[in-house]
Amino acid sequence: MSTTVTEKIRAHFRSNPDADVKKAAAKFKQPVSRIYLLRKQVREPQEQPPQAKSVKFDHKPILVPVPELSVWNATPTEGGNILATLNERAKDYGKFKDGAALMQGIKRLLADHARSHNKTFTDDQWEALEMIVHKIGRIVNGNPDKVDHWTDIAGYAKLVADRLEGIER
Repeated sequence: MSTTVTEKIRAHFRSNPDADVKKAAAKFKQPVSRIYLLRKQVREPQEQPPQAKSVKFDHKPILVPVPELSVWNATPTEGGNILATLNERAKDYGKFKDGAALMQGIKRLLADHARSHNKTFTDDQWEALEMIVHKIGRIVNGNPDKVDHWTDIAGYAKLVADRLEGIER
């Protein structure tokens, strides 16, 4: 089984915790920002992604009467009609329940795989992955021709890539 560059860098810092970052970057031919990140991960191990669990509810829902809220029927000049907004969004995103099932299934799969392979991620990496999954879910469940979905995926990936290169937004 071959050892990845990331694993080699982590091993380097485990055996030499005070090793010079710039020298390590040159040795492993990696950006200094990436070396800093991997050294930090060795020094302060990141929490694993949240445990994915299937939750089964064995209780019957309790129906509580809710007084009519004026915001549901508000005119666009009063803050928008929420029902009209939800109906409009369903055209681009598909049914919320179906999209949620798809997105949560993919997220559970990613978390389980990461955990079983001892993968660690920074908060921005994991959040970007979840947001990319969210956008993929909207594409598959809704309108695949909505440009914003595709642009957002590229944007989340670019934010992480830039941060790894030392550019933070």
